[in-house]
Amino acid sequence: MKKLFYFFAIFASATAFAQQNSAKSVVLVDGMLASSTLIAQDKKNVQTTNTYKSTNLPQNLKSFESLAANGITAVKVKENYYDKISLKELNQGFKLEGNTPVNFDGNMITNTDLIVLGNVLEHMEVTEVNGKKMITISTTPKATSASALK
Repeated sequence: MKKLFYFFAIFASATAFAQQNSAKSVVLVDGMLASSTLIAQDKKNVQTTNTYKSTNLPQNLKSFESLAANGITAVKVKENYYDKISLKELNQGFKLEGNTPVNFDGNMITNTDLIVLGNVLEHMEVTEVNGKKMITISTTPKATSASALK
């Protein structure tokens, strides 16, 4: 019985924590949506990294102001050899209208002309939010039952 209680207590706290911190700071690589995981895995290719809050965005990042609530990390790379795709093309690949908003790591993105690095698309699914279908993208791999038990 204690094990069952602990399981539910851990599950409840993990769920509450996930809801509290659902939106991550946005990572941009040369102006394209990316992830901190990609940057950590490819450190040798990073030229510069700058982190900004919504109140101090430089002029070249003003177009991302709506995504800056949790901060923006702007990364310049030495070589941009990553796969690229627009959010509009992703929508069309999922049989949605090209201009359908996309949930990217908890950030609602309405500008589907933005480019995302394909290397960060760990998990994508069509979800329904307020009666409208949209793509929800996570740059963090989902744990499988087998890996969670290790």
